[in-house]
Parts: sequence; structure tokens; C-alpha cells
Amino acid sequence: MLERTVARNILLAALSMITLPLPAMAQGVGAIGGTVRDESGAVMPGVTVTLSSPGVIGGDQSTVSDGTGAYQFTRLVPGTYSVKAELQGFRAVIQENIRVSADNTSRADLKLAVGDLAETITVTGSSPLLDTTSALNQTVMSREVLDTLPTARDIFSIARLAPALTVGKLDVGGKDSLMNSNSVFIHGSTGTQQAFMVDGMDITSYSGGISFTMDSFAYQEINYQGGNLPAERAAAGVVSNMITKTGTNRFRGSAAINGTNSSLQSNNLSPALKAQLLAGVPAFAKAANPNIEPGAKTLKLWESMVSSSGPVVRDRLWFVASAKLAEVDTLRVGSYNADGTQLLDDNQLRNLLGKASWAVTNNNQLHFTYGWVHKGRYHQAGGPTVTQFFDTSASFYNPSRNHYQLARWTDVLSSRMVLDVAAIQHYGQTNRLFQPGLVEHGDIPRFDSVTLVNTVAPANEEINKGRRAEIAANMSWVAANHDIKFGYQFMRTVNVRGNVGISNFPSGFRAVYRNGVPDSVNTYNTPTEYARKTHENAYYIQDKWRAAQKLTLNLGFRFETIYGWINGKGEQLCQQATIFIAAQCFPAVEGAPDWKSPTPRFSAVYDLRGDGRTALKFSVNRYRGFLQGGSYPDLVNPIKTANDTRAWTVCAAGQTSGCDLNGDKIAQINEFGPSTGFNLGTTNRFAAGVTWPKVNELSAEVEQQLPGNVVFSVGYFYRSTFDQIGSTNVAVPRESYTPITITEVSSGRTVTVYNQAAALRGLFDVVYDNSDTLDETFHGVDFSAQKRMSNRWMLMGSVSLGSNDTYIHGTGDLNNPNFQNGRGPEDLSIPVQAKVSASYVLPYDMKLGASALHYTGWPDTNTVRVTAATVRLTQVNQDIVVEPRATTRKDDLNVVDINFGKTLTRGRFKAEPRVEVFNLLNTGVITSRINQYGPTYGNAIEVYGGRTIKFGGNLNW
Repeated sequence: MLERTVARNILLAALSMITLPLPAMAQGVGAIGGTVRDESGAVMPGVTVTLSSPGVIGGDQSTVSDGTGAYQFTRLVPGTYSVKAELQGFRAVIQENIRVSADNTSRADLKLAVGDLAETITVTGSSPLLDTTSALNQTVMSREVLDTLPTARDIFSIARLAPALTVGKLDVGGKDSLMNSNSVFIHGSTGTQQAFMVDGMDITSYSGGISFTMDSFAYQEINYQGGNLPAERAAAGVVSNMITKTGTNRFRGSAAINGTNSSLQSNNLSPALKAQLLAGVPAFAKAANPNIEPGAKTLKLWESMVSSSGPVVRDRLWFVASAKLAEVDTLRVGSYNADGTQLLDDNQLRNLLGKASWAVTNNNQLHFTYGWVHKGRYHQAGGPTVTQFFDTSASFYNPSRNHYQLARWTDVLSSRMVLDVAAIQHYGQTNRLFQPGLVEHGDIPRFDSVTLVNTVAPANEEINKGRRAEIAANMSWVAANHDIKFGYQFMRTVNVRGNVGISNFPSGFRAVYRNGVPDSVNTYNTPTEYARKTHENAYYIQDKWRAAQKLTLNLGFRFETIYGWINGKGEQLCQQATIFIAAQCFPAVEGAPDWKSPTPRFSAVYDLRGDGRTALKFSVNRYRGFLQGGSYPDLVNPIKTANDTRAWTVCAAGQTSGCDLNGDKIAQINEFGPSTGFNLGTTNRFAAGVTWPKVNELSAEVEQQLPGNVVFSVGYFYRSTFDQIGSTNVAVPRESYTPITITEVSSGRTVTVYNQAAALRGLFDVVYDNSDTLDETFHGVDFSAQKRMSNRWMLMGSVSLGSNDTYIHGTGDLNNPNFQNGRGPEDLSIPVQAKVSASYVLPYDMKLGASALHYTGWPDTNTVRVTAATVRLTQVNQDIVVEPRATTRKDDLNVVDINFGKTLTRGRFKAEPRVEVFNLLNTGVITSRINQYGPTYGNAIEVYGGRTIKFGGNLNW
């Protein structure tokens, strides 16, 4: 039945795309609106208002002001426009330089004076940022901003400049810009709640996050939406929407290059920090290289971009093309090879984008965009978040390749009605492989649980490939005081995951040591491979209703469904036989999940004086929640990769198993202790009645336009996340654990650890259900100010104060009392954040840009690892959070970046050489460190990079 329903939905959407003319302007559109008045301030109905711009499909647009003097033009492509107001007996007025951004209404109030219609008054100036029709929290980074502020120009480095947004990882000058292992947060949102879009179409990776390293040079603007999202959007967190350039009748081009190397980087290690880094260098590395200079040097960083656009057939067919090539080589802090050299993290990016736009008729356009990204991370240290150390052979070889194709047909059906259908698919792989030429079959991966060093090989090779496709259709209708939009979205995701071992290829295990002494082994059920699949449907309607002259209500309702399964429908799922697990097959997994969720949205905006200078905004919204750390079908997947932990220690007198029998410190299968069990098969299930997690959002803001077109705002934000899904192993009740108070040998800490009853070893019956234990809340206040570039300067900045409370153990077993100290802030929570960015055009076309940032230090989650060296447990090893998260925090981070450039013009060519200085103050703080108590506690994993100078420039023609 589901297959027939889905097939029907796809067919209808596809037929719509073929047979119905639709609006390309929906690629990420804005609006212009305002009020026409006479010299006395009285409103003027019946005034003809004309919109002009090269980007208007079908030529200029016209409308007539209504009974309250109001007018509006909707569905406008981002760019610069002008409006002209005309009425017999009055002088015509033209307002120029009105800037339109995606999902924003620019205000342009017009004042007519008595006179001859042939006389025209032209007003030049920037339109204000204050939007009195929407409560949407967003920051638009236009091409002008991207080219004038000091930034690495990847979407995460740019996001750190946006008011109130928090970036999970900060780098210096772009040294981490090719890694994509980052997230953007706001007001207590999480990384799993963010979304990435191109021209309003979802390009979030098939496995979560973003698999593309987007080239900001190819985009007209980047729009960060951080709250009060319309019903058209599903995401509960930050939406990063990249708006592509569109060709025009004029040939244009641009090129840019910039770079740096180690000779342009300063040493920012204080004597105390250098001593700390040296203390963390392994003894073998010091012996091989007594003159080690620890740190996080950038050996080289360079990127070059080129873009061109113009007509293929004038007034009918246009193109945009861009390309980027970049390389970044850095040294990983704390990761060393046997010869004493640091791990080289080398990366290369090749990026292509092409776009064609065809005006089929004056009211119809077809757009097609193709993007291709080849990103090589040739010695990747661990996963997205690096919390351990690696030698070269234990790093991953990750030659990822991803593509996307986006098609959109647009049609202006009438001056009041627009229909839009678009489709996007992106596909590729981000497999993380064993190092070619360094890792061979039979190699045994090694991990030291005290020093957190990985050597020889990764535990497993990782398969991660797939595709995601979306079809979206909507209609917009403007009638009287209503701007109504309704639509349908369908998304299909297929993600193929799996692992391959190396020690007993394709099976494998990993040997675990404590300061070089045998401790345990992890055995895996590899090889594994499966496809997790989901279908999502959404129906929505939203209405921007001008309920009164000063009051606008934004009403929205969204209804979503999701259906998930593993591999083929009705297909048995089979685990193949390995050296550690017998072959077995399990029933098909379908309807995991099978949920439906209504999510209403509401906001009210009150224009206090009716002049567009003061707005009171209130909103209350609901969003569907997202799983912490994985795909829903994976929770009950019987054949996903799993592991157990088995004893393998130094043998006691008379011991015959679970220890290093021959004393060679090389793990061998006959030496392993009994299995603690693989959590796979039919042991996981959803509880009856489990529902989609939910997010409620409430906000109240005041926005005021100040002299100089500066918009200042203050707002209160509240977010609650509830009905989150936790796990409970009902086969091992909480009361079956026995408390033992011990002094852990490595750290000397006294902790209470709970030992699982031996009779229940390896038993699993895991139930996933909504649990209020996992509830999260956030309260915060933002103060922000923004000003577009005008009168030679621009500004944006914010101060954000907030606190949140969450359950820190995610989907850990709620029956396991070892999950202690479970409440605290999010792991990247920042209670105080302040930032400001500004640029100024100096005499002689010289430009100065600067940004400053303050982050309160990120919270620590401090743990103790209890192993057989302290006490022999049924579960072998146990990690204990020994104090509430944020009992300690890393040092505060204070950073200043600047750039300086000059514009040189000759004919149609404009060159802008530039020098940028990142981390001007040469701040040196640890941004990631070991939080496991013991001899290596506090050792740095990542350090904020030293002052870096980059040279570069742009050329436009």
C-alpha cells in the first residue's frame, strides 16, 4: 500500500513538473512592500507602482496601492530593484537601490508631492533591514559582505560572523575549511536539527550534515535562518540557504586567489601551553625526535576560484559557470608517527558548478544547476569530531565524491498567482578507507585507552554512500491582504552503510592497551553492509495576513510523515558468518519508523507607529524533532555494525583465558575472554505508540531602526525539546546491577561503578520509546545590530546570553546506572557570546574590514575509565561521568581578524588585491582536550591556530 502511495506522489509531482509552467523565482525569493503617502502623511490609494530590474521575468511589474496606501511585489529574485509611484496631479517618485534578499520583505515607503506628472523625484539610498511583515530570524550574507569581511569563505566560517549564530568549531583563516565536520547552532538547537539548502532545495547529506564543501564564490548570497521558520521549512535548527547566481544579458566574470603557508603563521604557544603540549608527546616520538616542536601548524593553504556568466541567446538563454581548486595541509596536535613526525592532515578540493536559465516565454523560465565536488581527505584523523590521537597508518583515506542536480520550472500565471515545481537529487560517497600501501590484511589495529592513541590501522574501514532526492511543488497567491502559499514536498533517502575489518579480513578486532599493557579487545561482526531508506512527505500552507494597517500575522501549518525500512521491502536481513558470530537471518524491518506529525507555526508583527521603524514581534512554533546521532531505521537494524568487549589482560597465576597467554602483547583469538554480547538481531524494537520527537519555540522581540539605517533588536528566546527517544534494555533491569566503590588506578579518583549481574551477560532486549528523561530546555536573550553597506560602511554584531539543560548520554541505556551525572548543558553550549563585524571604505578606494569574537569556553565532560586493572566487571570496561558537565570549562576564546584591500579600476576590469590577518592578537587556547582523568588528562587534542597572514585578491570584469 505504501509503495503505491509513494509511487502515486512521485508520479503526480513529476507530471506537474513536466506539464505545468512554474516560477524559477522560488529559488530563494524575497519581496518589496511599503506605503504611499502624500506630503501631509495621508495614505494614498490607487497609485500605480512599477517595479524595475534586469532580473524581473517578463519585464517590469506594476500594481496599484490599496485602500490603506499599501503595495507589495512578491516572489523577487535576490538583487537590486527600483520602484516608481505615479498618480495624475502628483510628481512621480522613484526609489532606487532597494536590495532584496531571500525570505525577506524590503520596505520602500513613497511620498508624492503635488506637481506635474512629467516631473520625477529620484530617491537614492539603501532600503532598511527591518522587516515589519515577518518574524523570521535570519542574516543575509550578500556577495558584497562576503568580499569585504575577513573570512575563510566557507559556509561555517561565514556563519561565525552572523549575529547570534554559534559555530561548533572555529578555525584560523580556513585551515579547517575543507573538512565539513562542523555545525551551526542557535538558541539551544543541535547539529542534527540543521539543514543545508541550495536555492531553497534541501541538500543535507544522505547521512546527515553536509557532504558538499560548498564554494561560496559561486553564490549570490548565503542566507542563515535561525528561528521562526515558515511552514515551508522542516528543520528545527539553523537553515543555511545558498542562493546561486543567475546569468543576465551582460557578460560578467570574476576570479579570486588567496593563500598562506607556515612562514606567514606566528607561534602562539605560551611557555605553559608549550610545556603542556610537550608533556602529551608520546615517549616513542620524543625518543625518535628529541627536538619536537608541538603545535598545529598550517603548512600550506591556498584556493583559486573563477566564475563567468552571461547570455547564450540574448533575452532567452543565460549561463553561469564556476570552478574552484583548493589545498590545505596541516599538522595534527598530539598525533605522532613512530619516527617522531606529526600526522599530516592533507586535503584537496575540486569544485565545479554550472547553471543554465532559459526564458521559455516572458512568464516562464527553466533553470538547471549541476554541482560536482571531489574532496580528498587523505589522512583523516578519526571521525567528524576528533577526540583521540592517530598515527598515519591509523588515519583514514577519504576520497569523497558528490554531485547534485537541481531543476526548476517557473511561471508567473498572473500578477497574483505563481506556481513552482522543483526537483533535486544529490548522490555520491564519503567512504573512509584503510591507508593504501600502509595497512595490510592481518594487521591488528591498536588503541591505548590511557593515552588515547590509535596505531597500526583504524578499527574498521567505513562504507558511506547514497543518494537523496526531493520534489517540491507550491503555489503562491496574493489576494487583498493575504499572501498565501501552499505546497507539497517529497523526499527519498537511501544511505548504504557498512564496515570491513582488517585483522582477519574482512572480519576483524582491535586490541586495547593501558599505557602499553594489554587490557581488552573489541571484536566486530564485520563485514557488514546494508541500506537504510526513508520516504518523507510534507503538506503545508502559510499565510502572511495583513490583519490591520500595522499588524501582520504569519499563520502556517505543516503536516509531515516518515516511513523507514532496511534494504528491500519484505526482504530478510542476514548477518553472514564471521570468526566471532554465527550466520543468522532476521525478519524484514519495515515501518521503522512510521510516524505522522502536525507542526503549526504562528507569529505576529506589529508596526508600532506604522512608519516601518519600530516592530514588535511575537512567535510560537512547533517543529518535528530529530534523532540524536543517527538514522531512525538504524535503531532497530538487526545487521548493523556492532561490537563486544572481551577481557585480554596480563595473566594472573593459573589464568588460562582472557589474558595474554604467551606474554607477547599481541592479541590472539585463543587468548580472548567470553563475549559481553553483540547488540544486534531482533533485540531492538520500537515501543508501541512511540511518536516523533518535538520542538517548541517561543520568542518575543523588539526591533528599532536607528539613524543611519542601523537596526537594533533585543529578543527573548525559549526552546523546549521533548518526546525524545531513549533506549532501555529491559532484559537487564536496573536492580540487577551491584554498586562497587573503587579507587580507579590511573586517576586515583574514587568512584562508584555498577557491575552487571553475570547471569545477564550478553542479554539484550532494547526498547526505544519517548522519554522525558531526555527533555531539553533553553532560555536566552539576544542583543543585535545590523547595517547594510551605505555611506561607506556596514556593521553587524550581537551579544547572546543563554543557558540550556539537556540529558548528556543521548540514547544510552536508561536501565544502566553507570550513566551518571546525566544533566547538563549541550557539549558546545556557550553562555556568553559576543561578536561584531564591520567594514569601511577609505579614501582612494581602500577598504578596511574587521571582526571580533568572544566565546565563553566550551564545557568539559570529565570521565573515568574503569577497567580490569582496577576491578573485573561483567561488562569488562566502563566509562563513568564523574561530575556534572561544565564543572570545568576550556579557556575563553577572544579573536580579532582584519583585512585591508584596495580597488584598482581600468575600463571594465576591477582588481582588488587584499591582505588578511587572522587571529591578530595571536590568541593561543586549547579548543579540544582529553577529558578522561588519568596521566593524560587535559592534554590538547586541538589548539586554536596562531596569527596567520593571507595574501590574495579578486578580479572582476
